[in-house]
Amino acid sequence: MNGSFAGAPGAFGLSLGGGEVASLFLVLMRSTGLVVAAPILGHRSVPAPVKAGLAAVLAIALVRNATVAPGALPVLVAAPIELLIGLALGFALSLGFQAIELAGRLLSLQVGFTIGAVLSPTSSEGSSALDPFFAILAGLLFLALDLHLATVRVLATSLAALPIGGGWPADLWLLAARLTTLALELGVRVALPLALVLLLTELAVALLARAIPQVNVFILGLPVKILVGLAVLGMALPGVVTGATAIYRAIFTGVTAGLAR
Repeated sequence: MNGSFAGAPGAFGLSLGGGEVASLFLVLMRSTGLVVAAPILGHRSVPAPVKAGLAAVLAIALVRNATVAPGALPVLVAAPIELLIGLALGFALSLGFQAIELAGRLLSLQVGFTIGAVLSPTSSEGSSALDPFFAILAGLLFLALDLHLATVRVLATSLAALPIGGGWPADLWLLAARLTTLALELGVRVALPLALVLLLTELAVALLARAIPQVNVFILGLPVKILVGLAVLGMALPGVVTGATAIYRAIFTGVTAGLAR
């Protein structure tokens, strides 16, 4: 599987044998699936030629680390399986991003921002005022923690742990399901303390309206919840960042540990 590099000064060439071309193609399929589904790298704002070029560069760089399964499947059969494996890995890695956005959605619902939800140009879905903040926070943390490099390491680990041409790994669905459950749990944990404060605020407004019937709870309640929500979010922002960091680390550790089994 080792290609030989040759070329005159100022030129660069890569010569591969017939079997190595097939291996490179299968690695390209897996790297393409990962790039398309991975967070940041596979975002819809990234042009398709950039994604294709990145997948090709990763395939050329990592093909030497790939292991070939004994009695490998034919290329035409193995190629879509490798693409699906890459998509599954990218989906698993994106769960941390989705968990942080889930925390933002829960807080938006509790504060009452979902009443004025508008169409987001980045996700093509209904978006509240807090959703872009959590999406940007998740993206900045992803880059600050060098998780774009960790994504490449996960791909390299998968090429060693899951031989190309070996068919669909039986434990991959179980790993994805386990990480999905973990991401949902962690996302709720990050949002729960802030949501509890907002729930107590809503209860206090309700008690005030009960004690003073002249107070219009519908006019008073929503502005109070928004002010309290923004104030609490500002004070709790370091804790939110810490929780989001823990989510990313848990997801990437879970993916790496699952591949190493």
